[in-house]
Formats: sequence, C-alpha cells, structure tokens
Amino acid sequence: MPDTGRMEPTPPRKNLREEQKLLTHRRLLDAAVTVFTEKPFLDARMEDIAQAAGVTRATVYAHFPGKAEIVDALVERVYGVMGEAYADLAALPRWTRADIRTWLDDAADRWREMAPLRRVANAAAPAALRSLGEGRVQYVEAHERYVAMLVAPPERWQGVDPAEARQRALMAVLQTESFFAAWIAVEWPLETADPLELLADSLCHLLAPAVENDGTPG
Repeated sequence: MPDTGRMEPTPPRKNLREEQKLLTHRRLLDAAVTVFTEKPFLDARMEDIAQAAGVTRATVYAHFPGKAEIVDALVERVYGVMGEAYADLAALPRWTRADIRTWLDDAADRWREMAPLRRVANAAAPAALRSLGEGRVQYVEAHERYVAMLVAPPERWQGVDPAEARQRALMAVLQTESFFAAWIAVEWPLETADPLELLADSLCHLLAPAVENDGTPG
C-alpha cells in the first residue's frame, strides 16, 4: 500500500479524571490514618481529615459519606495489600523452602508498610462497623480469595484432596497473618535472631504436599 504519510493514531490515554479521583481517594485514606492515629475514632471529624489531606470538606464527602465508610475502605486496603502478597506466592513457578523464605522477606516488608493502617483499622473498626455480620462477610470473602489463589495451579497439588489443599492453604494464610500482626503491627518482642526462619518451617509443613525438596535444611 502507498505511504500516505499519516501517523498511526495515538492509543487513548487512561482517563485523567479517573486517575485524579484515584489519587485523591488514596490521599484521603492516608490523611485518615494520620487523623485516626492522633485522635480516637469518635472524636475525629471529617474536617480534620480534609485539613490533613489539604482538601475541602466537600471533597472528603464526595468520596466518603462518613467515617464508617472511610474505615471500610481502610480495611479493604489492608486486605488488598495482603492479597498482593499471596498473589506473589501463588505466582512462583514452584514452591521450595528457599522460595517460601524469600517470599516471607518480601511479605514482611509489605506488612511493615501497612502496619500503621492496620493499627488504625483495628482500633476504629469496632466503632465504625455497622454490624458484626458485615465485618465477617468482608473477612471471609478476602480470605477465600487468598485460598483460591494458593490452590489454583492444580499441578501443584496433584494427588491431594481439594478440601485438604484448601484447608492447608487457609491455615498457612492464617498463620502468616497472625504472626505478622503480632510481630509487626503489635510489635511483639521476639528473642530469636531470625523469626522468619521458624515461620518458613511452619509454612513448609502446612504446604508440604505442594512444596518441592530443594535440599534446603528445615
């Protein structure tokens, strides 16, 4: 075909308005963490969050009807960060003890980044949740996603009853979550030189049918 001299059309850019909205949403959540860290949830005002974020009160209400919805979003953000960590574990080509230990190092960094957010969410959630049932549903749905990711590759769990594979994955998730919550979020003092070594041993035991032997002690 003859060259008409026309340039190929530029691919459409992501909607800038949506990008700005997302950035503002994150900015408000960061501000909420600051405010809820400094003040009890019941004493904090939407105006305080607006001031911390450097926006108007109307902007805050445009994103969140009230403080309860902000806490809901904070909890979802925690679940999202955790989900990213488990997605990384699920995406590994194979599971060996060395792989799991390396993953734990990265996961610990994620938990440290979200520790302030988790502390705030845990403190505010009892006052903010509209019902215990809603909190339970949110918790169960998030953990079902994590388990589904870890058992998704069927070749990894060959010969293992699916129900057993799901329970092993759930127990590994719960152990990881509770350990990081105590060690990082609560700052529980531990005397061992390398706490993640023992956690790696525990996870390898729980995930044993899907873990390959690489000769690593443990």
